[in-house]
Amino acid sequence: MKQIYCLFIFAISFTTLQSCNNRKQTENQSPDSSNVATDSAPATSPEVPISPRLAELGLTADSDWRGISLGDDFSKVKATEKGESFESDAKHVGYTLELKELETVDMLYYQAGQKVSAIDVDLFLNSREAVTEFQKDLTTYFTARYGTPKSDKNGNSWSSSGTFVTLKDVSKGKDFGLKINMLPSSGA
Repeated sequence: MKQIYCLFIFAISFTTLQSCNNRKQTENQSPDSSNVATDSAPATSPEVPISPRLAELGLTADSDWRGISLGDDFSKVKATEKGESFESDAKHVGYTLELKELETVDMLYYQAGQKVSAIDVDLFLNSREAVTEFQKDLTTYFTARYGTPKSDKNGNSWSSSGTFVTLKDVSKGKDFGLKINMLPSSGA
Protein backbone atom coordinates (compact mmCIF):
# COMPACT_ATOMS: atom_id res chain seq x y z
CA MET A 1 0.00 0.00 0.00
CA LYS A 2 2.86 2.35 0.86
CA GLN A 3 4.42 1.76 -2.56
CA ILE A 4 1.16 2.61 -4.33
CA TYR A 5 0.85 5.79 -2.26
CA CYS A 6 4.44 6.81 -3.17
CA LEU A 7 3.80 6.02 -6.83
CA PHE A 8 0.60 8.11 -6.72
CA ILE A 9 2.46 11.09 -5.14
CA PHE A 10 5.24 10.76 -7.74
CA ALA A 11 2.69 10.73 -10.60
CA ILE A 12 0.93 13.83 -9.23
CA SER A 13 4.27 15.64 -8.77
CA PHE A 14 5.41 14.71 -12.27
CA THR A 15 2.11 15.88 -13.81
CA THR A 16 2.26 19.18 -11.92
CA LEU A 17 5.86 19.75 -12.97
CA GLN A 18 5.00 19.06 -16.63
CA SER A 19 2.07 21.48 -16.44
CA CYS A 20 4.35 24.20 -15.08
CA ASN A 21 6.91 23.58 -17.83
CA ASN A 22 4.21 23.79 -20.52
CA ARG A 23 2.98 27.08 -19.07
CA LYS A 24 6.55 28.46 -19.04
CA GLN A 25 6.98 27.49 -22.70
CA THR A 26 3.70 29.19 -23.59
CA GLU A 27 4.70 32.33 -21.68
CA ASN A 28 8.12 32.35 -23.37
CA GLN A 29 6.44 32.26 -26.77
CA SER A 30 4.21 35.24 -26.03
CA PRO A 31 5.33 38.70 -27.16
CA ASP A 32 8.13 40.26 -25.11
CA SER A 33 6.68 42.96 -22.86
CA SER A 34 9.92 44.94 -23.10
CA ASN A 35 9.38 45.52 -26.81
CA VAL A 36 8.02 48.80 -28.05
CA ALA A 37 4.30 49.39 -27.60
CA THR A 38 2.50 49.02 -30.90
CA ASP A 39 -0.98 49.57 -32.27
CA SER A 40 -3.23 46.58 -32.86
CA ALA A 41 -2.29 46.50 -36.55
CA PRO A 42 1.21 45.21 -37.34
CA ALA A 43 3.66 47.93 -38.30
CA THR A 44 5.64 45.78 -40.71
CA SER A 45 5.29 45.79 -44.45
CA PRO A 46 6.43 43.31 -47.08
CA GLU A 47 9.13 45.72 -48.29
CA VAL A 48 10.95 45.82 -44.91
CA PRO A 49 11.50 42.30 -43.58
CA ILE A 50 11.31 41.88 -39.80
CA SER A 51 12.93 38.60 -38.76
CA PRO A 52 12.21 37.08 -35.33
CA ARG A 53 15.59 38.45 -34.15
CA LEU A 54 14.65 41.97 -35.28
CA ALA A 55 11.19 41.62 -33.75
CA GLU A 56 12.87 40.75 -30.45
CA LEU A 57 14.84 44.00 -30.79
CA GLY A 58 11.50 45.78 -31.27
CA LEU A 59 12.25 47.08 -34.76
CA THR A 60 9.42 48.23 -37.00
CA ALA A 61 9.14 48.96 -40.71
CA ASP A 62 8.14 52.57 -40.13
CA SER A 63 10.72 53.91 -37.65
CA ASP A 64 14.49 54.19 -37.36
CA TRP A 65 14.77 52.24 -34.07
CA ARG A 66 12.09 50.66 -31.83
CA GLY A 67 9.32 53.06 -32.79
CA ILE A 68 11.57 56.15 -32.64
CA SER A 69 12.84 58.12 -35.64
CA LEU A 70 15.35 60.92 -35.91
CA GLY A 71 13.48 64.22 -35.63
CA ASP A 72 10.75 62.85 -33.34
CA ASP A 73 9.92 64.82 -30.21
CA PHE A 74 12.34 63.71 -27.50
CA SER A 75 9.39 63.13 -25.15
CA LYS A 76 8.33 60.29 -27.48
CA VAL A 77 11.41 58.30 -26.40
CA LYS A 78 10.27 58.07 -22.78
CA ALA A 79 6.68 57.42 -23.84
CA THR A 80 7.58 54.68 -26.35
CA GLU A 81 10.76 52.98 -25.12
CA LYS A 82 10.05 49.97 -22.91
CA GLY A 83 13.65 49.04 -22.12
CA GLU A 84 15.08 49.67 -18.65
CA SER A 85 16.43 53.20 -18.26
CA PHE A 86 20.06 53.21 -17.09
CA GLU A 87 21.14 56.83 -17.55
CA SER A 88 19.68 60.20 -18.34
CA ASP A 89 20.87 63.79 -18.57
CA ALA A 90 19.94 66.94 -20.48
CA LYS A 91 21.49 65.67 -23.73
CA HIS A 92 20.55 61.99 -23.84
CA VAL A 93 18.76 59.05 -22.25
CA GLY A 94 19.98 55.45 -22.19
CA TYR A 95 17.99 52.23 -22.09
CA THR A 96 19.00 48.59 -21.86
CA LEU A 97 17.13 45.54 -23.08
CA GLU A 98 17.79 41.90 -22.20
CA LEU A 99 17.41 39.48 -25.11
CA LYS A 100 17.12 35.71 -25.17
CA GLU A 101 20.34 33.82 -24.53
CA LEU A 102 21.35 36.51 -21.98
CA GLU A 103 22.35 38.95 -24.71
CA THR A 104 21.97 42.69 -24.10
CA VAL A 105 21.23 45.82 -26.13
CA ASP A 106 22.13 49.31 -24.87
CA MET A 107 20.49 52.24 -26.65
CA LEU A 108 21.36 55.92 -26.28
CA TYR A 109 18.91 58.46 -27.66
CA TYR A 110 20.41 61.96 -28.06
CA GLN A 111 18.46 65.19 -28.36
CA ALA A 112 18.94 68.70 -29.66
CA GLY A 113 16.15 71.27 -29.52
CA GLN A 114 13.81 68.71 -27.87
CA LYS A 115 14.08 66.47 -30.99
CA VAL A 116 15.80 63.08 -31.32
CA SER A 117 19.12 63.99 -32.96
CA ALA A 118 21.02 60.66 -32.90
CA ILE A 119 20.65 57.05 -31.81
CA ASP A 120 23.57 54.83 -30.75
CA VAL A 121 23.03 51.11 -30.18
CA ASP A 122 25.42 48.53 -28.73
CA LEU A 123 24.53 44.84 -29.05
CA PHE A 124 26.43 42.61 -26.62
CA LEU A 125 26.24 39.09 -28.05
CA ASN A 126 27.41 35.64 -26.96
CA SER A 127 29.12 34.23 -30.02
CA ARG A 128 30.53 34.83 -33.47
CA GLU A 129 27.44 33.07 -34.87
CA ALA A 130 25.12 35.52 -33.08
CA VAL A 131 27.09 38.46 -34.52
CA THR A 132 26.83 36.98 -38.02
CA GLU A 133 23.09 36.32 -37.70
CA PHE A 134 22.24 39.77 -36.28
CA GLN A 135 24.53 41.45 -38.82
CA LYS A 136 22.82 39.62 -41.70
CA ASP A 137 19.31 40.50 -40.45
CA LEU A 138 20.22 44.13 -39.70
CA THR A 139 21.91 44.54 -43.09
CA THR A 140 18.78 43.25 -44.84
CA TYR A 141 16.59 45.54 -42.69
CA PHE A 142 18.69 48.68 -43.22
CA THR A 143 19.07 47.95 -46.95
CA ALA A 144 15.29 47.69 -47.31
CA ARG A 145 14.83 50.98 -45.42
CA TYR A 146 17.77 53.04 -46.71
CA GLY A 147 18.98 51.44 -49.96
CA THR A 148 22.24 49.80 -50.99
CA PRO A 149 24.97 50.02 -48.34
CA LYS A 150 28.51 51.23 -48.79
CA SER A 151 30.93 48.67 -47.39
CA ASP A 152 34.44 49.17 -46.08
CA LYS A 153 36.76 47.54 -43.54
CA ASN A 154 34.77 49.13 -40.69
CA GLY A 155 31.37 47.76 -41.74
CA ASN A 156 28.39 48.98 -43.73
CA SER A 157 26.80 52.41 -43.99
CA TRP A 158 23.55 53.65 -45.50
CA SER A 159 22.47 57.17 -46.36
CA SER A 160 18.92 57.91 -47.44
CA SER A 161 15.76 59.71 -46.40
CA GLY A 162 17.78 62.20 -44.35
CA THR A 163 19.34 59.46 -42.21
CA PHE A 164 22.92 58.14 -42.11
CA VAL A 165 23.30 54.68 -40.51
CA THR A 166 26.44 52.67 -39.74
CA LEU A 167 26.64 49.03 -38.67
CA LYS A 168 29.99 47.77 -37.37
CA ASP A 169 31.25 44.50 -35.96
CA VAL A 170 33.08 45.54 -32.78
CA SER A 171 33.97 42.02 -31.61
CA LYS A 172 37.35 41.61 -29.93
CA GLY A 173 38.57 38.24 -28.73
CA LYS A 174 35.77 36.59 -26.79
CA ASP A 175 33.73 39.80 -26.52
CA PHE A 176 31.22 39.77 -29.37
CA GLY A 177 29.09 42.68 -30.46
CA LEU A 178 27.73 45.11 -33.01
CA LYS A 179 27.52 48.91 -32.96
CA ILE A 180 24.86 50.91 -34.77
CA ASN A 181 24.92 54.70 -35.17
CA MET A 182 22.09 56.77 -36.64
CA LEU A 183 22.51 60.45 -37.45
CA PRO A 184 20.82 62.95 -39.72
CA SER A 185 22.52 62.80 -43.15
CA SER A 186 23.79 66.35 -42.67
CA GLY A 187 25.56 65.20 -39.47
CA ALA A 188 27.41 62.31 -41.10
